[in-house]
Amino acid sequence: MSVISSRVSSVSSILKAPGVRSQLIRQSNRVYFKLPKNLKSIIYNFETGNGTKDYEDLIHILRDSNMKDTDLKEFLANVRQCISLLGPTHKIFIETLLQLKWTNRSLEVTSAYKAFLEDLICMQIYYAKYVIDNLVEQFKPDENDVEWEAGQCREEDVQRLSHIHDVLCKILKIVPMSSKLLLQSLRGRFPYIVHGTHIHEVYVYALIQIFEYAPQLRSDILSLIINRLMVLDVNIPRLETDNKDEDLIDDSSECDSTFGNENNIVEDNDITETDKIHPIAHKLDVCMTLILKYMHNSCFLEGVLQIESLKSLYFDILQIFETVILPTHASQFVQYIIFYICSFKTAVVEAFVDWLWNKVSNPNIPPIIRQSSVAYIASLLVTANFITAGLVKTVQFKLCRWIHDYINMEDHLRYIRDENKEHSVFYSVCQALFLIITKRHNDFPNSKKYMLYLQEMDLAKIITCRLNPLKVCHPEIVHNFAEITRMYQLAYCYTIIENNTRSQLPIFGSEKTATITAENFFPFSSYTLHRSGQQLISLFRDNVTSSNDHKSNIKHKEDIEYMTE
Repeated sequence: MSVISSRVSSVSSILKAPGVRSQLIRQSNRVYFKLPKNLKSIIYNFETGNGTKDYEDLIHILRDSNMKDTDLKEFLANVRQCISLLGPTHKIFIETLLQLKWTNRSLEVTSAYKAFLEDLICMQIYYAKYVIDNLVEQFKPDENDVEWEAGQCREEDVQRLSHIHDVLCKILKIVPMSSKLLLQSLRGRFPYIVHGTHIHEVYVYALIQIFEYAPQLRSDILSLIINRLMVLDVNIPRLETDNKDEDLIDDSSECDSTFGNENNIVEDNDITETDKIHPIAHKLDVCMTLILKYMHNSCFLEGVLQIESLKSLYFDILQIFETVILPTHASQFVQYIIFYICSFKTAVVEAFVDWLWNKVSNPNIPPIIRQSSVAYIASLLVTANFITAGLVKTVQFKLCRWIHDYINMEDHLRYIRDENKEHSVFYSVCQALFLIITKRHNDFPNSKKYMLYLQEMDLAKIITCRLNPLKVCHPEIVHNFAEITRMYQLAYCYTIIENNTRSQLPIFGSEKTATITAENFFPFSSYTLHRSGQQLISLFRDNVTSSNDHKSNIKHKEDIEYMTE
């Protein structure tokens, strides 16, 4: 009795092992059956109505039984001989064949299956959508698959995706119009936000591989990817992005010196081993890594920049930026795609700034887009280390000239309506100019020459105009700007600031509304995603905190006062 009980307990312990019970149940439901060789007669009998049972049994065998590679290869050869007979009435039979797991079988079977799909597309175009949908769905890995280590694709995934891409490449060549079906399928089967990180990673990786054999689809596919990444971006809580992934804590010291809050600084004491990165942020981080890596690999060949490739990719991304990124409010990370490509060559960032400025200076464009455009200009100039001093001076001159033209136009009016919304673009441009002067004034070693340049900008007229930009711009920017202008003896802002503060005090019985402050939105202020951040960390200026700016200003004050004497 004891022997029997010991055997029972040993069997039960084996069945309790993870995965064993489910594997036995799965194997018990899939019994081996011999595939029929008289496929043509089965199809004929089904169409005449005499062999319905044999036809249904065949479908059940394909759906539920284990098939040997030799049998499946022979059966696919028989199917290819009957493809001309497999019209729309055999939709269920074709769908069952499309559901077969074939990418992990022997080379003979995969070759036979590819040949079957190619013949099916050539002779029965009706099934093109079903074939493409099935292939795209197979991009996604199983739910229980673990993530790639350090973003390196596993060999089995490389082989699986290679088989799928081979078929898609042949389909696009055989039926050029199938590209529309492919784009529809890629959109419809893109992983939802609730899907795991690994599914997003493999799917985006597979979509990027399509560029190799279908470059004409790159713009549409890139737009799809960035659009879906933007959905992830706007759903990440801002506080959650400051948490760190415990797997990356050991490597976080280098990142912390650049990535942080508004001044790109994070204290090491704030990081603990229990901190976890938000799951949506982790998905975005992995996908951003793939996009940035593709951008670099497509523009550089053995470390040498390929100008034509850069121009082509830049115009694709610029179009996506205009339609997807620029109109989106409060995105945190996706906009760094345009930041990254601007770092490849000075001509690119100059062209991008000119493009943004055309948006700002065009009165026919909605004000919210013009405000966002000038915010991108200011943030790019104060954050990126690939911005030249010449570009900074050029942009400052354009902003200042536009501001003076706007002030002169308003001075001709009899009165100025006390509604900040009517002048929202003006205040945003003023705020951008104040920020650029504050953050980049130390980049000019010849203080006397730069001071003469600032004097030509006539900043005193800007701050004393009737529109009163110091009242609307963000207080922190205003106070930093006031200190710089006092240091260079260009204007004295503190009297205006005090008057604005007194005028904003509440008065009992007064119907005066509070002043609306211009939004302090600067899209390149911080980047806290670690994996993709490694490709961006070297592109940021060594910005310092406001207190350090204050010390630096005091340090140079004596020299500047000497120059002004």
